[in-house]
Amino acid sequence: MVRNCLESSGKHKPKKVKYEEMFPFEFKKALKNNPTAYLPIGSLEWHGYHNALGLDSLKAWKILELVAQKIGGIVFPPLFLGVDTDPGLNINKYPNKGYDCYHLDEKLLEKVLESYFERMIHIGFKTIFVLAGHYPNSKVAHSVAEKFRDADIKIIVGAEYDFVENQKGDHAGKWETSLFMATFPHLVDLKLMAGKKNRLLAVTGDDPQESAKEYGKEMLYKIICGIIKTLDKKVK
Repeated sequence: MVRNCLESSGKHKPKKVKYEEMFPFEFKKALKNNPTAYLPIGSLEWHGYHNALGLDSLKAWKILELVAQKIGGIVFPPLFLGVDTDPGLNINKYPNKGYDCYHLDEKLLEKVLESYFERMIHIGFKTIFVLAGHYPNSKVAHSVAEKFRDADIKIIVGAEYDFVENQKGDHAGKWETSLFMATFPHLVDLKLMAGKKNRLLAVTGDDPQESAKEYGKEMLYKIICGIIKTLDKKVK
């Protein structure tokens, strides 16, 4: 059953898995129990009238938190920074670009990730799992991971849809909006599209009006199961 990936074996408090919330002794214990670092990389950009601007980073962060609560490891704070495939678009022509403030040069993002990986290796992590909530970041992370091919570290990079069979991502459409409903329901409001002539501005994929929290939960369970299975295969 897919849901087994999230079921707990007993009644206890959720594990503390976020780096920024740990005391030093907790970090040391978590690192010893499972030396896996989780890094969510996202963006700050328009995701339709109906989603909060930080969707990409928050989505990836929550997914990794749920994975770590199940199998251990340490979740690093998300990067609300990323590359833009169309950084020069005219704001007057494409008003949704007027909110984008995450743009980094691709080489600069590579340098940031390379520095992150080096420090993670230095303090004892044996596996680094990078989840690209902002999909263009995945290419950059893969490129950086190649530089560590001969190092004593396993680096896994992917977008959330990579871990669900026959699934594709979208941008603020049914897929992303449903996942956001399942993870941050207070940051989604489909009513904000009502009456807008351009209500699907910058939306790709199926109409977000088809989004549903239950669908998002089912996909979330599948994503988490897929990530856990991938880690199990790669780390052995």
